[in-house]
Amino acid sequence: MPARLSRAERERFFAGRHVAVLVTIAADGTSVPTPIWYRYRDGLLYFRTASDAVKAENVRRDPRVSVCIQDERPPYKAVIVHGTAELRNDEPWLATEVPRHYLGFVGAMGYQQTARTAVEAGPEVALVVRPERYVSFDFAAETPWYGKLWLVMKRVLPPWL
Repeated sequence: MPARLSRAERERFFAGRHVAVLVTIAADGTSVPTPIWYRYRDGLLYFRTASDAVKAENVRRDPRVSVCIQDERPPYKAVIVHGTAELRNDEPWLATEVPRHYLGFVGAMGYQQTARTAVEAGPEVALVVRPERYVSFDFAAETPWYGKLWLVMKRVLPPWL
């Protein structure tokens, strides 16, 4: 059985470079999953999106959301957050901190130059999630040492092995 992450482990995991899947609720009640970059700060998850994006419209109508953040490399680890979201107009730090976190300093500079015309078509908002419940799992503890060794080797060996 996979281990559960402690609060400290969960916060360390949130600080990593993972793509989140934000799930909002459409008007007809269906779930709308969206892969998106995020930042974790002071117990909240922050996302940046267009003010007229589907996820923003969904949150305006129904603030209930779920977020899945996972490590896609085995042994697998993930945290699923259930909470409520709000839209904020003023979180200027997101525009620089999010791309810098995912792309590094130089990559973020290039991203910020091109994003204004290629990605950001209109006004941006911060979508802020306040977690209410967490579900987590970590399969590392039950992976034997030879399995862990093989997983490390797979990162450097040709993919056909």
